[in-house]
Amino acid sequence: MYPVLIDLEKIKIVVFGGGKIGTRKVQGLVAEGSCPVVIAPEITNQLEILFSEGKISWQKRVFQKGDTTDFQMVFICTNQKEVNQEILEETSSTQLVNDTSDKNNSNFYNLALLKQKDFSVAITTHGQSPTRSKAIKNKIKDILEKLPI
Repeated sequence: MYPVLIDLEKIKIVVFGGGKIGTRKVQGLVAEGSCPVVIAPEITNQLEILFSEGKISWQKRVFQKGDTTDFQMVFICTNQKEVNQEILEETSSTQLVNDTSDKNNSNFYNLALLKQKDFSVAITTHGQSPTRSKAIKNKIKDILEKLPI
């Protein structure tokens, strides 16, 4: 894996699924300047707020053939294995794809990112344990808060 930082304002992003995982992904994307398209028949209250604020686009429906075509980054966050597989089969090798239900279908993973004013620290378990990455990030945050930097 090759770690990079991507300017999310310059690429088109789609998130399939409006539940807990999709919400977490969308919140992170919006925080970094993206205005992703969410395709889901229903979304969480948090996503409804982002939609009403104009920070995301929402297509209130299920996945349809052709939905991935115009996007450089695709997040597959539904809880329906068959739908996830259909989305995956439609993606191409030129797209960044994150299948949150099966890391083996992904060609990138999110890093746990600890941002400070003048630096960032990224942690990864290479898709093995996002929970562990988050725990490590929080430990580092606690250590940094105690240092007189």
